[in-house]
Amino acid sequence: MKLVRRPPSGVDGALRALLEMPGVVHHEVLPARVAKSAPLPAWIDERLRQVLSARGIDSLYSHQAEALELVHQGRHVVVVTPTASGKTLCYNLPVLDRLLRDGEARALYLFPTKAL
Repeated sequence: MKLVRRPPSGVDGALRALLEMPGVVHHEVLPARVAKSAPLPAWIDERLRQVLSARGIDSLYSHQAEALELVHQGRHVVVVTPTASGKTLCYNLPVLDRLLRDGEARALYLFPTKAL
């Protein structure tokens, strides 16, 4: 009779299986941190502000607010944060704001597949 190894069930099982693999030299669980928030920038178009508010977004994470201010100043910005930390708003809010203010404006999004 051939023994069939079943895949781990659930996230905990999958994590245990990964940690048991050869070559894993370190595993650490970082404690959660309290989010730092900041107000929406004053320059955000009122129409965009209303749409955000209708979706429950009345403030930003501090890294989002900082990125938006730098983009607004014409600076180049790279945002590197964990998954689900709000990177999308860092680039979409300045673009949407500009499109609302300038009907001739356009945006080109390039996403390198190796970075995803």
